[in-house]
Amino acid sequence: MEKPSMMALSTIVIFAGSSLILPSILQFASAQYGGAGDTTPGSIEEQLNLAKEKISNAKQAGAYGSGTPMLGTNIDQTVIFIAIMVVIFGAVAGAFFYRSRTARKATA
Repeated sequence: MEKPSMMALSTIVIFAGSSLILPSILQFASAQYGGAGDTTPGSIEEQLNLAKEKISNAKQAGAYGSGTPMLGTNIDQTVIFIAIMVVIFGAVAGAFFYRSRTARKATA
């Protein structure tokens, strides 16, 4: 395909895709008010009571997440995980550094 027709085709695809995606994004953006399909916001008193209830729930004991650890159940697993990641990324960085120093330069 020629370059102008490829550009026109990609522009049409982008516009068609955005016209299909945009309504669903706008629906999600306005979904914060109300519940069960209701798009009208509650009264200020309702929202204030809900905010106070949320704060009191967060202050209760045991309201600190689900209790599932992110990287492991003890520090040994976390240290091993970090060490493996350092080795992998260090090896990749070292390989790039080595290749940049030993590669032959192209003559102009």
